[in-house]
Amino acid sequence: MSFLLYGIINEASLLVIEPTFTLIKAAGIIAIAKACENEVSREPAVVLAYGEKVMNIHQQTTLIPMRYGSILADEEAVKVHLKDNNARYQARLAELNNCEEMGIRLLLEPFPDSDTSSQQPVSGLSYLKARKRAYALPEKAEQQAAFLEDALSGLYRQHCAAISVFNGQQTYLLSYLVHRSNLPAFHERLSFVEKSITDLCSVSGPWPPYNFAN
Repeated sequence: MSFLLYGIINEASLLVIEPTFTLIKAAGIIAIAKACENEVSREPAVVLAYGEKVMNIHQQTTLIPMRYGSILADEEAVKVHLKDNNARYQARLAELNNCEEMGIRLLLEPFPDSDTSSQQPVSGLSYLKARKRAYALPEKAEQQAAFLEDALSGLYRQHCAAISVFNGQQTYLLSYLVHRSNLPAFHERLSFVEKSITDLCSVSGPWPPYNFAN
């Protein structure tokens, strides 16, 4: 019987979970899993339900959340995975302890697919250069990201950033790992400086720390 993984927690964690979950323990950590078929449904409602269950666990204890679709062959395979990755998981649980993820999206201007004329043949090198420009971060977004990192300094443990598509628009997602005790101050300082961010698309969170779980 295969198992769909929801997250990894410390063995000492106290939480209330639904009876359909299986707690698989090895080397001082626990995988929260549920028996499943070898392939899982990709229906939006099923994926959203998975996310809600991860959120419920995260609200009770420190959790390394798994991406939807993380499946291992059987209980023994889960135990082997926990043992093989024990040091990494233990270190990550310490980093994520009592933390939330906050996200800030900056809107990016759409990039043209290519700067070459459709009437002319496009070389492989020209195409690669065009794609490189398309995925390069505009200077304005870099400046606004640096401004936010400086303004929020001292209120987060880690941060990361990535270009991504959100609601059909290209955005620059800034993710911050924030200790729960710092959330009120983080929100307060962000509300004070966000009027200075001309390309602010959205602010989201708190969430399970997906972007800090790898």
